[in-house]
Amino acid sequence: MESQSYSNELELAVNNFLDYCANYRNLSNYTLRNYDSDLNHFVEYLKSESQVNINDLDRSSVRKYVNLLNDLDYKRSSINRKISVIRIFCRYLSTNKDFGTKNLVFTTKSKTDRRLPKILSVNHVRDLLNSVDISSFNGLRNKTIIDLMYTTGLRVSEISDINISDLVNLDQIKIIGKGSKSRVVYISKNSKVVLENYLIAREKQPKNSNALFINKYGGRLSVRSIQKIVKKCGLNAGLDITIHPHMVRHTFATQMISNGADLRTVQTLLGHSRIATTQIYTHVANKDMENSYFNSHPRAVSK
Repeated sequence: MESQSYSNELELAVNNFLDYCANYRNLSNYTLRNYDSDLNHFVEYLKSESQVNINDLDRSSVRKYVNLLNDLDYKRSSINRKISVIRIFCRYLSTNKDFGTKNLVFTTKSKTDRRLPKILSVNHVRDLLNSVDISSFNGLRNKTIIDLMYTTGLRVSEISDINISDLVNLDQIKIIGKGSKSRVVYISKNSKVVLENYLIAREKQPKNSNALFINKYGGRLSVRSIQKIVKKCGLNAGLDITIHPHMVRHTFATQMISNGADLRTVQTLLGHSRIATTQIYTHVANKDMENSYFNSHPRAVSK
């Protein structure tokens, strides 16, 4: 096979795989459409990450993709379906001599019962916010994004979607969330100061959008850009964990519950349609309490 760019080679592999499924696996048109949609979504993600070789497709590629889906608040069942399709595709690649895939090692299926989400400690959040250089517009914008995520618990897509007109006296934000459901989230006094400083700087930037958070061209900052900003800020802060936006949302919810917030209140602030989705954070808070006990109580600490 002639040398091709990574995206073309992968797109060819997807097309060959779909032909194989249609001709030899006797799959329904509905299933084939799902395969096509899921794999092309995955390919577009890989292209956005500037993957340069089909051999780079490995466990890490899939794990990062799943993190993206979690940040976008995909349903667990949808994520598992996409993982399943990618797994079948990877098996096809590993047995097809036309595609040299030496490094294909696949991840296991994500369980329907969620593992406890990872959260940031109070010190992590402090170090993360303090490490952002706010001498430039981008730095001030980036700090405001992280600060607003932490003070509101908003999804990364909701942060991207905020318009200037959604701000209410800089104390509240009107949000249209999943399922077009509206809610209000609140801005703390400290975060209000950060936001005010950002808005002053934003006025001096070129703008062609009503978006709160804008890129260098004045357009709306995309979800992918925000994800990269959060990850980069975490790396620059020298934290011992990799940060992604949903981790900040997890932290907001867990710390609210740990400090006595009512579960229904947290559910409303997060925009969850089901209380069961919010209840996972009570388990995280309880685990955090357990760790504090065993690390602090004189009868529990190992001598």
